[in-house]
Amino acid sequence: MIVLSIIAFIFAIGIIILIHEAGHFYFAKKAGILCHEFSIGMGPVLWQKRKGETMISIRAIPIGGYVAMADSTAEQILINEGDTIGITVEDGSVKEIILDENLDADFRGVVKHIELLGAHGEPLEVTIELDGEDKTFPILRDAFLVSSPKDRMQITPYDRSFDSKKISQRFITISAGVIMNFILSIVLYLIISFVTGVPANTNVVGSVGEAYPSAKFLSAGDKITEVNGIKVDTWDALGLVMDDVAKEGKTSITVSYEHEGQTKTEECGVYIVLNSFGLSNMQIDDKASAYEKGAQIGNLSLKYGTGKEKATPSDDEPVLKNGDYITAIKLHGESNWIGINNWSDLITNLNAYTDVVSIDYKFYSQDKAKEIESQTPIYSYSDALLSGQDIIKLKAYIGISPEYHFDFWGCTKAGFKQFGESSLVIFSTLKELIAPSANIREVGISDLSGVVGIFSLVSQTLSRGFLSYLSLIALLSVNIGIMNFLPIPALDGGRAVFLIYEAITHKKPNKKLETILNNIVFILLLILFVFVTYNDILRLFKK
Repeated sequence: MIVLSIIAFIFAIGIIILIHEAGHFYFAKKAGILCHEFSIGMGPVLWQKRKGETMISIRAIPIGGYVAMADSTAEQILINEGDTIGITVEDGSVKEIILDENLDADFRGVVKHIELLGAHGEPLEVTIELDGEDKTFPILRDAFLVSSPKDRMQITPYDRSFDSKKISQRFITISAGVIMNFILSIVLYLIISFVTGVPANTNVVGSVGEAYPSAKFLSAGDKITEVNGIKVDTWDALGLVMDDVAKEGKTSITVSYEHEGQTKTEECGVYIVLNSFGLSNMQIDDKASAYEKGAQIGNLSLKYGTGKEKATPSDDEPVLKNGDYITAIKLHGESNWIGINNWSDLITNLNAYTDVVSIDYKFYSQDKAKEIESQTPIYSYSDALLSGQDIIKLKAYIGISPEYHFDFWGCTKAGFKQFGESSLVIFSTLKELIAPSANIREVGISDLSGVVGIFSLVSQTLSRGFLSYLSLIALLSVNIGIMNFLPIPALDGGRAVFLIYEAITHKKPNKKLETILNNIVFILLLILFVFVTYNDILRLFKK
């Protein structure tokens, strides 16, 4: 499984970077910009091959990629009058300028004059001193600067440089990577939608989850007719009834249904998930013994602390586990305990909180076989954060899904809707990072995930099927697209801001200042990458 996860991770990251950089590359070539290198990944080279005038590279660190577009001054800076260079000549014109004195050259001499740009129509040429005389050679437009046997760079006449192009051409070239990421995401969401279809708003069961309570009696094709005596004739109606079941914290319902022409009625267990606190009664440990009171907890994902300050229970501190019972709760810092006899009590009290709150609790521990008061409180997510992340605060499940059918326009709409919702989730996360909507900051730098976190996500997603894997790639693609177009130096969005400034003021930004800002932010981003990766690794070990 680990090998498959590695392959899937490399493919996911690789295709996102490839599509992004291909957007830059295509529009750069359309504009006539010389591209020295097209690289997937950063750092040490794993593989390289020259194709035409561009070096295609795969590099070791999968944190991005780049298209090295020609600068209007880079080559000119490498050679000054008085430098000694070598040249190789073809039909009287220079095809290579040799900077390494150890490499063979047709001629070698001191530079008296050199013009590599031709920004104002000047001919590309070099004058060198040979045997006491100055000799001028024309330079081919596709000549190479050779610094070493492995370091060859094609010269850039001014009209092939990025700076020489119209603002509109440069803006399109810079924006193309992000646009391609969005297109990839939309295409993948459309593929998923067209494969799965759209849900039919009927009361017919399309599928039943094997691990859910309803699997004991329901089958695909059955019709749900009533739930707790309430008539159900559409899937929307069923959803409304189940919403009420969740709000009431009911862990059992009565389901009437038609199976092969016969009407039957069964009691069905209900899984309740309270995402604001990370509590549920799903998949309760089979080895857990019964207790006379409290709400028995199944799968759980608790956040310890007060919200303002996160905490980690000590190794010897008893903590709530799968199979334990919550028997009482109170707001952290207050003295009045509220007794919890069942899930209805738990939901009635916890679901009422809309902002971030911290809770102390008492619980019956299966390990200790006694009731214990928590030492470290747990805290909730706010309704605003959950809504922004498109997470349902409270949900009741019995493990059934509707029938799906193909509908061209419905599937198309669903694909674009999913793309839009994914984009809004990312913007919501950015908003919470910058300007929290709750009374405290719920999302911080420590909550971000990097390469290691993405690898972990890929591993988890593979177990849920190929379409889930495609959905993750689509989400990552739109995520990378949006993040890349933030108005921050060193990112595509930062370069776009400089172009907008140039368009408004009709003045080119200070090149030196732009370079300094890009370098500073790039270093800060590398530090952030290391920090996020470190946190990812810590989270893996905690699991």
